[in-house]
Amino acid sequence: MSILRRVTMAVAVSLVAFGALVPGAHAAPSSARPTPPQTRWAVNHSPARAVRSYWNPQRLAAARPAPVPARPGTAKIGGSPAGTPRTVHASRPAGTGEVRPDASEWVTVGRLFFHNPENGGDYVCTANVVTSNNHDVIATARHCVMDIDTGAWYTNFQFAPSYNKGSAPYGWWTWRSAGVRIDDTSPGGDNAFIVLNTGGNSGAHVQDAVGGSGIGFNWATNNYAHAIGIPASVDYAVWCEGTAVDSYNGGVHIPNCQGLSGGASGGPFIFNYQSDGSAVQTATFFGSWGSGTDGNSYFAYYRDAAYSVYNGAQNA
Repeated sequence: MSILRRVTMAVAVSLVAFGALVPGAHAAPSSARPTPPQTRWAVNHSPARAVRSYWNPQRLAAARPAPVPARPGTAKIGGSPAGTPRTVHASRPAGTGEVRPDASEWVTVGRLFFHNPENGGDYVCTANVVTSNNHDVIATARHCVMDIDTGAWYTNFQFAPSYNKGSAPYGWWTWRSAGVRIDDTSPGGDNAFIVLNTGGNSGAHVQDAVGGSGIGFNWATNNYAHAIGIPASVDYAVWCEGTAVDSYNGGVHIPNCQGLSGGASGGPFIFNYQSDGSAVQTATFFGSWGSGTDGNSYFAYYRDAAYSVYNGAQNA
């Protein structure tokens, strides 16, 4: 049985562009650029200061958990991916010999804020810094980035690693682009990656500031795993653990993993939770699907299409 714990933090292919990020702003067409297959992208052309100014203390405090999309009425149990396994290893913060050993000490998991221009609402999810070529990529859930049913994109993404009850010890990073899977519109395809501007307290790439967790694609599914998220109900990171089980539509779940409630969406699902820095994220938290003993915690597993999004993000 998995046990929920608090994390102690050490500190279709199309392109959309966004103009001024203000309440009610909508996506506008932009000139096309090459994009990976099975993906969809949005690019932010507004200055970072527009995003930072939007998130005043009142909006930060009022933001609520992102709604979880409807689950299909029928679904089938999947299995391990058939594609070639890929692994990108964890990285240290720039200029240090420090290794981020395991999730209870990582500062890479943090709070993601965003605005939905369709309904004017402000929302929260969880995201995680993953190692990338450009040192700017965070992993989260697709439903924290856009509405796959309507095609509407969200805006004003702002991320704080090591977030804890309103505290952002490393500062805030704003977004410059985002990509999602479109090959699978079910919860099994609920993967997204956001590319951040330099920012934080020192104007650095986010990976240089806090390090990046490892990331894996097409890994075997039935391994012992840890899941991390920041529920809005407590506003700090918590985690649970257990042996992953194949679930609906190609995803996985951890049986009896309770407590990853609203606001935890987009949090990392991690294999190799070890003290040597070898932990690897292989899925993102979607939300509850099934009963408490049948996958109450459901994770969208990283397969070839997720790698296409990640690879596009890390080279943006």
